[in-house]
Amino acid sequence: MPAPLTRQRPRTCVACRTEAPKRALVRVVRTPEGSAVVDMTGKLPGRGAYLCLNVECLHKARKNGALSRALKTSLTDECWEDLERCIEHYAKEYGPEERTRELRSLLGLARRARLLLIGMDAIQAEAEKGKPLLLLKAGDCSETVRKFAERLAAGAHQCLELPLDIDELSAALGTGSVQVVALTARSGLADKLQILLSK
Repeated sequence: MPAPLTRQRPRTCVACRTEAPKRALVRVVRTPEGSAVVDMTGKLPGRGAYLCLNVECLHKARKNGALSRALKTSLTDECWEDLERCIEHYAKEYGPEERTRELRSLLGLARRARLLLIGMDAIQAEAEKGKPLLLLKAGDCSETVRKFAERLAAGAHQCLELPLDIDELSAALGTGSVQVVALTARSGLADKLQILLSK
């Protein structure tokens, strides 16, 4: 009998305190020797802390010492430079096929971690709470969904078109026909999705 699937809990960025799947963040680890290093594999042993893949969170973590506190050790200038290079590299790393594959994977992870709002009703209810959202609409969404997204984007929310049609988006999420999804705009996951969609 196969082992049951375990659900990975989201990780929290030490700078902005938003949650995202582990793959949407960069991990820094305190090694057994006590030094801090960027963990590109996400599997190095030691105490780890996570940071969004954006320069603003990097600068905030350096200024307020959040990363040092979380790791209970100071970071060298070399470690900070490695982090900056890692964030810059991620923005340039993916080609079109890799970006689409990573996009599908992240959307599926976000759904399993319950970080994704699916459909206009769920999105509208969350939008009324006043938190800025990042809306992602399928490339072939209906005119009704398009107008809904444009209306919300005229306010405090942002809307991007996915390079996926309705069937591809639905397959990535493992659910029925989906035309639009949303998540909190200020999060590591939103940052990573925006990087993937900005190419």
